[in-house]
Amino acid sequence: MRRTLSFARGALPGLSGIAPALRSWLTYVRRLAVRLLRGFGKLSLFQQFALLTLVILVVGAYVIGSYVSGEIRDKVTQRTSALTALYVDSFVSPHLQELATNHNVSEEHFAHLDLLLKNTSLGQKIVAFKIWHLDGEVVYANERKLIGTSFPITGGLAEALAGDIHTETSTLDDAENVFERGQWGRLMETYAPIRDETGRVIGVSEFYHDPAELEAEVNGSQIKGWFMVGGATGVMYLALVGLVGGASRTIVGQHSRLEQLAWRNADLAKRVRRAAVRKSETDEQLLKRLAQDLHDGPAQDISLALLRIDALTGEQARASRQDADLTRTALTSALKEIREICAGLRLPEMAGLTLGDVIKKVANAHRDKTGNVVRVALCAGMPDVDVPTKIVLYRIIQEALNNAYRHGAATRELVRVSVDQGKLQVEVSDDGAGIGNVPDAGIDGRTHFGIRGMRERVEMLGGTLEIGAHTPRGTIVRAVLPLAVGESSDA
Repeated sequence: MRRTLSFARGALPGLSGIAPALRSWLTYVRRLAVRLLRGFGKLSLFQQFALLTLVILVVGAYVIGSYVSGEIRDKVTQRTSALTALYVDSFVSPHLQELATNHNVSEEHFAHLDLLLKNTSLGQKIVAFKIWHLDGEVVYANERKLIGTSFPITGGLAEALAGDIHTETSTLDDAENVFERGQWGRLMETYAPIRDETGRVIGVSEFYHDPAELEAEVNGSQIKGWFMVGGATGVMYLALVGLVGGASRTIVGQHSRLEQLAWRNADLAKRVRRAAVRKSETDEQLLKRLAQDLHDGPAQDISLALLRIDALTGEQARASRQDADLTRTALTSALKEIREICAGLRLPEMAGLTLGDVIKKVANAHRDKTGNVVRVALCAGMPDVDVPTKIVLYRIIQEALNNAYRHGAATRELVRVSVDQGKLQVEVSDDGAGIGNVPDAGIDGRTHFGIRGMRERVEMLGGTLEIGAHTPRGTIVRAVLPLAVGESSDA
């Protein structure tokens, strides 16, 4: 037990030295595989197909070629050996029929066998020859020292005794080949059964010949087979690559044209958006100018008229006191409405405000004007949008709040802002009568000028507007606008 343990301790250092080398080799293989996969991933689809097809066809050709080559070698060897065995048997068998009754070969037949190996073409090809008895003893051999020697009945000898011809290229490692090993490195070894007149196996003939001629014939057939397999593989590869290459070029051309169309569409969309932005800015400038003109023109004239009415004295004024009061009331009301119109047309300065500030400003203005409670819910990280988008959102929220107050008699309103998948979503909901309970609401925008204006403003920026009933009561207006490239979230 102690000796076993000490032996194990002595073996461990060797194993511990192998493990790091194995890990290093596996790491190298893994890195090489990763590099190959990365390089393969950088190739185009056609290049990947061509490379994979080449590998598959080469491997397939190698497998098929190897199989065909092996079949050629086996068939040619077996056929040649069988013919040689029959040829040898036709010469040798008549002189060995006595093995059916005797254990040894007579001297007369012994001499005939020697003459066959020396004076015939058979002897010129056969470099070694043996005759085996059924019990595994050598009863004749051109190397006389082997006669009378017995060997185990195995391998080719056993097959021949069973009635089959066995051929193989021997490296002469067996004990019976001690004399052949001194002259040759390898020989073609054939075992053939010797039969009597009844067909019964009475012995085995074993002969050796130089395999050079046979191997030359086999190699020639194999080369022809490899050329055929390689040529067929090359033709298939060129056909496949040519076919797929043509389709790939067509697809690449179509993809290039689609990319051009997509680029043109994107450019056209940018132009449309810029045009919409310019129109929005122009509209606001026009409204601002109209408000200024109303303020500087009719509003000033009405104010002057009110001052003149107050300055009138005398009997004429007293006689027309009732008419003056009516006129003053009408002018005061008109002046108030003109000022309200001017205030509605004129926007606050947007350039220095964030989107959250703009939404809070329009909500506060509506609350100051109507007294309604307006809650504002802003998402975390409001996006930084351009001025035209701020103007559109201001007008949409302003119109939605005004409609809820005027048409739905709402007392509470909510403005909610969120960002989802690159789109800005603004919702204005209220607790009013609901869009379905307001006569002539004009949801589609064809009869209600305010809704039509909201829809046009949203669609100019590539967005959508939805108006529907809110649960449990009231109306909800939802506007969705795409965020332009470069509009990021503002923490």
